[in-house]
Amino acid sequence: MVSCNDFKGNGYYIRAHIPHYSDCLTEQELGTFWDKMRQDGRDKIVFYDGQIASKAAFIEFMQNSENYVYAVMKDKELLCLAWINNFIGRCGMIHFTMFYKSVGQEQSIGSFLLNFLLFSRVGEKYCFDALYGLTPKVYRHVFPLIQKLGFRLVIDIPSSVFFQKKGKKCFKNAVFSIVTRETCNYLI
Repeated sequence: MVSCNDFKGNGYYIRAHIPHYSDCLTEQELGTFWDKMRQDGRDKIVFYDGQIASKAAFIEFMQNSENYVYAVMKDKELLCLAWINNFIGRCGMIHFTMFYKSVGQEQSIGSFLLNFLLFSRVGEKYCFDALYGLTPKVYRHVFPLIQKLGFRLVIDIPSSVFFQKKGKKCFKNAVFSIVTRETCNYLI
């Protein structure tokens, strides 16, 4: 069983909310994370589909039993927020954002998170065998980082994500990527 004890390494540690296993992140912490996301201007970038536009909606979404939430922190400072959903067996869709305090540390933070996710076990079984993502192609700046972390860019899928802008949906291409224990780059 996954415990609530913080996973630590390289000065980073992870706080998590994993339904039915670990319920460490409080509503207050999630509210603070939303405030940080808005302060850093990440809310509209991460939730480009317009579905999450308030603190209450964010907290409700993060506490949904279909989301496993992970916060990478250092010295009580939030550096990265990630969540996994859309599970297929021991594979899940990963979503993440880095915060301004992570500048210059993105690769080590990402590696720390992926190593935690892909090498953690419940009993004899790994928690995850693979993580996959669907990144809007317009977020080109993300691709070099995720490739350094070991994600393989698999395919460009036309009109697979939508952006909500001024009440209108605008469909964009996205790139499907995947990382496994075998392709994960070990930097920690």
